[in-house]
Amino acid sequence: MLRDCETWWRRAVSGEASGLGAALSRAFLAAASGAYLLGLKANLALYETGLLPRRKPALPTVSIGNLTLGGTGKTTTTRRLARRLLEEGVRPGIVLRGYRRRGGPAVAVVSDCEGTLVSAEQAGDEALMLAATAPGCAIAVGKRREAVVSLLAESTCAQVALLDDGFQYFRMQRIVDLVLLDATFELSSAKLFPAGYLREPLSHVRRATHILLTHSDLAPRAQLETMTEILRKHNPTAPIMRSRHVPAALYELGRPEAVLELAELQGLSAMPVSAIGNPSSFGAALMELGARVPEQLTFADHHDYSASDWDRVREAAQAHSPDCIVVTEKDAVKLPPAPPDLPPALVLAVDLEITDGEEAWEALIASVKSACEEEPSA
Repeated sequence: MLRDCETWWRRAVSGEASGLGAALSRAFLAAASGAYLLGLKANLALYETGLLPRRKPALPTVSIGNLTLGGTGKTTTTRRLARRLLEEGVRPGIVLRGYRRRGGPAVAVVSDCEGTLVSAEQAGDEALMLAATAPGCAIAVGKRREAVVSLLAESTCAQVALLDDGFQYFRMQRIVDLVLLDATFELSSAKLFPAGYLREPLSHVRRATHILLTHSDLAPRAQLETMTEILRKHNPTAPIMRSRHVPAALYELGRPEAVLELAELQGLSAMPVSAIGNPSSFGAALMELGARVPEQLTFADHHDYSASDWDRVREAAQAHSPDCIVVTEKDAVKLPPAPPDLPPALVLAVDLEITDGEEAWEALIASVKSACEEEPSA
């Protein structure tokens, strides 16, 4: 049911759906967008005018967020930032809402800098993936992020909190608001949810202290320049950096120790299977490695996999006969073991690479380190 609703909505807002029903749907979504905007502005105004206080968290806090729905690479960026801070001797704690986690306390430490402490169900997919791929970082989850930061300060080695998906979390102060935008997104024609993909009006990018364009290698130069002009109109001062996602490792599903050379994908027919916000970028990464992608199988973002989902994979594999199936790191931590009658299932790990604005990125790191030195954790 959820997948059907999402498919209907995407077809409506993209213009792919046609006819009277689609036109009426778009009219309804436009009206709902107006109501959404009023509620959003009223909520934000309460904090900007001081009628509701922004709480000071127990640790210096960096927000990594975005203006749009869907995948811009927040989790990959958060991990890149955390690893860079560790190199500088700063111990980061990563804060996530814990989307679709099941069971456990309202706020919970997933990793205490030394290892994972809870099950996949209690952690959520992103937290579990970060715990596995960002050793040395404390990770905690919970809806009330200020309570999560307090738990990190009390129970772990964290000196700074990295707030994954925090731009719309108005109730908490932060020292940095890093806003991500997918460079392939058509910003000039963007509409506000639910009529489009914007979480907030473009003018709200004024709150960003730093801006990062992700997947910039997949966008034409003209589109990058247009996006930069639009962002500069609303925020003349924030550094605008660019990045791309680069394949970093390839290993067998369920066996991270079984590492393969990325070059082994060259010439193979690979079928991407994912439940992420921007599945097209995943397929593009495989093609960049020289793989052929005859079919791409996608599930709803943050999909809770079950053994029966392999039936859909099997049907697609029978139709297209791929040499292998490739999944993302985020999917790998939730997928049950692959049935033996399927082609080999592999995991492609990706990292974030700053392609333009490295000085601004390093200045951001330095400012966070300085804030930690000025306000050391207890």
